[in-house]
Amino acid sequence: MSRDKQPRWGIHKKLVGTFLLILIPIYAISLWMNQQGANVVRREISNSMQQKTDYVMTSLENEIERITTLQQTFINDADLNDLSIRAATLTDYERTKAFKDLQSKIVMLAESSKLIQDVFVLMPNLDKRLSAKSRFNVDTMDQGEYESLLKAESRTFNPVYYSGRLLLPLGYPSATRSQYLLVIELSIEKIAREMDVFRSYGDNVTYLTDDHNQATLFAHSGGAEAAGKIQALERDGSGEFSIDGTPYLVFVERSEMLQWSLKTALPENIVLDPVYSFKRWYGYLSAVSIVIVLVASFMIFRLIHQPLKKLITGFRKVEQGKLDIVIERREHDEFAYLYAQFNRMVGKLNELIQEVYEKTIYSQQSELKQLQSQINPHFLYNSLYILYLMADEENYDGIRTLSKHLGDYFKFITHNKADMIPLEQELNHARVYGAIQEIRFSNRISCEYIVEGDLSGWYVPRLIIQPVLENSFVHGHEHTEENGRITVRISCKRECLTITVEDNGKGIGAERLAEVRQSLTLRRDEMETHGIANVHRRLTLLYGSASGVCIDPAAKDGIAVTLRIEAGPAGTGEEGEWQHASYTRSG
Repeated sequence: MSRDKQPRWGIHKKLVGTFLLILIPIYAISLWMNQQGANVVRREISNSMQQKTDYVMTSLENEIERITTLQQTFINDADLNDLSIRAATLTDYERTKAFKDLQSKIVMLAESSKLIQDVFVLMPNLDKRLSAKSRFNVDTMDQGEYESLLKAESRTFNPVYYSGRLLLPLGYPSATRSQYLLVIELSIEKIAREMDVFRSYGDNVTYLTDDHNQATLFAHSGGAEAAGKIQALERDGSGEFSIDGTPYLVFVERSEMLQWSLKTALPENIVLDPVYSFKRWYGYLSAVSIVIVLVASFMIFRLIHQPLKKLITGFRKVEQGKLDIVIERREHDEFAYLYAQFNRMVGKLNELIQEVYEKTIYSQQSELKQLQSQINPHFLYNSLYILYLMADEENYDGIRTLSKHLGDYFKFITHNKADMIPLEQELNHARVYGAIQEIRFSNRISCEYIVEGDLSGWYVPRLIIQPVLENSFVHGHEHTEENGRITVRISCKRECLTITVEDNGKGIGAERLAEVRQSLTLRRDEMETHGIANVHRRLTLLYGSASGVCIDPAAKDGIAVTLRIEAGPAGTGEEGEWQHASYTRSG
């Protein structure tokens, strides 16, 4: 099976999917039940927290209402009235006794509530300040403190924030510049102790704020980011928000009498810790179940899928041409039978391919011999006729030279039967042939040989230069009267050998050049039988489609025929591989 036709869902995946389909509904129901339990716990804890918030705020309201009632009762005290109204008519003894009696009373008032920090009286007529903390000492009144408290004393509950203190002023008689002020200082620290009920949750965020004065009375924060978000909540709003994925439960209670708001936020993970503990065990159970599914699937995978995969791997190697593969299996089961049949099939296929390969080699060798035999035979007739003419003209030197060249020529043709010969021998044979042709054309045409690189490292097929050289003499210089030139240029490189035969003859038209090029691509039964086509066919048979003959117009007149031989594989031939067996290179 090819890679692009693999099954989309293999056996292993199907087994895992089947197990998961069985387990998923069970886990879904369990998860739903766990979520319902978490909702019940969240609702109960939310109700409990809201009740605590209501209780704290109600306690503050009741206590502060009791304090303000005592303050209003105390404002009509006789000693306070005497000191405030007729202090000038009192004797020193009466004034001192009134101060001591008044201080005893304000000490009793200060100790009447756990929320009271101090009680003091400001008397502008006497410029005195009498405090429960002064222990019978009368201090000088702070005029700035008096002016600040005087502005807010007209309301029923009129807290004033002065020098970091929470003060409740009450004046008598009202609306006069000479009235005295009875001031109760509430302890912010003691009010904060009322919030200790929320400290059982370490990461909670608790704020007690004065909505009228936009002031914070108490703040207990488990984190700066959470504090900023809880401060931004609406006065009467409550609900949920998240910080870095951690949800918070928010509770808000507002007192209309005090105009205070109590805001508390708790991390849901702390509130629902017992539920989350159950979730963790649920996660452990899920992980163990998945491991069991994977192990069970892997065991079945080894029993079924792995042998199939091994068989598919064998088929892929056969596709790649590797026919020496043998698949073995120790267990005597159905897969052992399949493997045995596969091995027999590969063995039979190997035998058939070997037979076809041998037949192909024999066919190629026969075709090479046939192509070599197609070298133009009328060359012999022309050469003998030239000897006849020389003898008739008694040109004995010419006869001697031509006879020597003909002897070398036919010695090479008849005695050298090897398919591959050194490049130097092939070049020498081309020189002999060129010399014979120069004599034939009465020296109207000259040959030049240029060699670049080392010839000794190359072996080439026999008779590949002569047919191209012959084409230049016969066709390129057929009508040349003088100054004919043929240049044979050989370039030897490590990876490639090129042999170019270039002439300055009459050239070839574009239409005819296209026809000749097209003839090189024809099948053997359609190919023309001229020499260049034969050479091209031989080179492509031996070296593949990247090698062969290329025909181009020369730089000036004439044409240039280039033979190219690749030293290594650069592509794929018709059989799928380069035919290296026919190529030999020394070194």
